[in-house]
Amino acid sequence: MRSEIIPITSKLEITAVRDIEVSETVDDGQGGYIRSLKIFGEPAGSSSGGTLVLEILLRSETEADLDIATPVLSF
Repeated sequence: MRSEIIPITSKLEITAVRDIEVSETVDDGQGGYIRSLKIFGEPAGSSSGGTLVLEILLRSETEADLDIATPVLSF
């Protein structure tokens, strides 16, 4: 049997975040759905634009499983 490393839980801290993009949920063509979450940070040595720091691809067989809920906004 081949050895495996199986992450159970992960926690990341990303500093100097400049933008977060969440894609629409789309059919992945394999009987499921996919959406991505992209986090952009400050580019090294520059103050213009953002650099992709992390992209997370979320997959599920059920589209509703990929819904993202946010707290109610009040201004």
